[in-house]
Parts: sequence; structure tokens; C-alpha cells
Amino acid sequence: MLVIIASIFVLTFVGMFVFMMTTEFCPVRSSQLEVNGNGKPVNPDQREFTLLTWNIGYSGLGAASDFFYDGGKSVRTGKKQTEQYLGAIEKFISDNDSVDFMFIQEIDVHSKRSWRINEYERISAVLPRFSSAFATNYNCRYIPLPLTQPLGRVLAGLATFTRIKPDLATVQYFDAMFDWPLRMVLLKRCFMTMRFRLSNGKDLVLINIHNSAYDSSGALRKRELFVLDSVAQKEFRSGNYVIIGGDWNNNPRGFKPAAIITGDAVTTVEPPIESGFFEGWQFVFDSLCPTNRYLDIAYVKGKTRTTIIDFFIVSPNVEVEMIKTIRLNFASSDHEPVAMKIKLSK
Repeated sequence: MLVIIASIFVLTFVGMFVFMMTTEFCPVRSSQLEVNGNGKPVNPDQREFTLLTWNIGYSGLGAASDFFYDGGKSVRTGKKQTEQYLGAIEKFISDNDSVDFMFIQEIDVHSKRSWRINEYERISAVLPRFSSAFATNYNCRYIPLPLTQPLGRVLAGLATFTRIKPDLATVQYFDAMFDWPLRMVLLKRCFMTMRFRLSNGKDLVLINIHNSAYDSSGALRKRELFVLDSVAQKEFRSGNYVIIGGDWNNNPRGFKPAAIITGDAVTTVEPPIESGFFEGWQFVFDSLCPTNRYLDIAYVKGKTRTTIIDFFIVSPNVEVEMIKTIRLNFASSDHEPVAMKIKLSK
């Protein structure tokens, strides 16, 4: 009997691995994205724009939540709580629909962890006058961890919503990733680019990113920064205006924990971004408020560790008129939204 049980266990384990290997998400390096929605035509003479970036934590990581990847106990939030988080996210986004561009990270379209709610469709519905595009960065048919309560199916990615219809939207995947077999159950990191042609013949280039986490050595983030820096510098040398924003999973250059005034416990992400990347460009962040909280425990102000990892980097021909982290006390996500207003230099 023990031999039969052991054989069934081994066959199940091998079958699961074969299934994961044969269904592994292996995207092409770059491709054009479909643009949906009803954004207005670009005003080629417009020079001032507003932007917002927010990692919404797939509507499962609000203030009451912790997560096992970060040392917590929970695998997924209950369905009622997930709907409450998503409802609050939808309301905030709807209330801020005067923003020109929204960069959203960790938005699920069909995942067990978010009760298979298509969050991209839900958010698109509250922004009826926006164009949008979605780029998949997490597509795993089955995540077997934790063994007692598997995370299961995950299909998620980045979304950019814009009041102005882009001329082109593309996705490019990084070649940096974790080694096999871990890579089968983690994100395939990428960045989404949208282009808008202006009256001076140059482009406004917007790049939405969500860079690597769980990278203690910083090697993956460094390789991602190398690619982003190379792409962005090439665009700038062509005379284009470049804005990169999102969840960097790293602190911005110039970050000082002592500057935070919210009363939160603040920590740094190591290793820091090395010199040489984006030299002469602006790291734009609100130095007074954290943008991310750790998920080892539910959020408790002054106890839960926080930091700043959500910010923008802009090319030297972009003037920053305002930057502000919108303090929501991590109510519906483990990240806070960050708003920015910019002006393109002539």
C-alpha cells in the first residue's frame, strides 16, 4: 500500500512539473500591443501633462492583508474583501479621471488569487473616455506553492490608460530572469511603451514598468536598468521626451528615510541604484511619504516597514511642476498612487 501511495505521489509530482514546463509563458522579445477604448486625438501643441502611477496589488493586498511570499501567512484575500478593495480602487481612479496618463501595475485579468475577476475590464469601464493597452507579465497556468493551498492560475500584467489616443503601443521583455525552475512560477518582467507624435516632429515617449522583486543581489534589477537606460537615452538623443514610471522595486536616487514625515517605519531597498544609470536625468518622487509597505504583517502605522519604490524618471527636456504621493494609508493596495505634472521644454 505504501508503495502505491508513493508511486501516486511521484507520478503526480512529475506530471505537475511536466505540465508547468510545457505551459511556461515564453513571450517574444517585443511586439505591438492592441490599443482599446476611446481616447481623444492628440493635441500636437499640448505641452503640459498630468500622470499617475499605481501598483494596485491585484486588489488583494490592502491594509488588512499580509502575503506568504513576504513572510506573511495569507495566500489570497477573501472574495468579499477583494471586491471591496477593487471597488475602492475603481472609485479612486474614476475620481481622478482628469489625469492624462495612468500607469497601472499588478492588474489581474484571470487569476485565482483575485477570484478570476477581469480587473482590466473593470477599470476600463470606469474610464470610458480613455484609450488603454495591456501587457502580460505574469502568465502561469499553475503555481503549486504553498503546497497546502496552491496559488494556482495567475494571469496579470501592466496597463496604461490615457485620455489621448497613442500613435503606437509596444511591449518589450527583459532577458533577465530567475533560473529554472523558479522562473516558471515568477513574472517575466517587461515594460510597456506608448508614443505620441507632437507638432515639432518629436515624440512623447511614456514607459510603464514593474521591475524585479525578490532579487536580493540586485543583479536582475541592474540588468533591467541597463536595458531601460539604453532605450531611454536613445530616444532622448533623437530629441524625444521620455517619462518612465512605475514600481521599480528599488529606491530612487536621493531617497532619505529620515525625510518621511508620516510616522511610518521606513527602510531602504538594497543594493541601491548604481551611478551611471540615467545620468543627468531627474529621479522624481515625493520625499515625504512612503509609497510601498511590506506584507509580512497587516498594515500598522509605525510598525509595518515602508519605503519608496514607486516614482518617475524623466529626461532632461522635461520640466517637473508637481510630484505628490497620494496618502491612502495603504487601504486597498500595498502601494500608494503617485501623481506628477510635467511640462515639455521647447
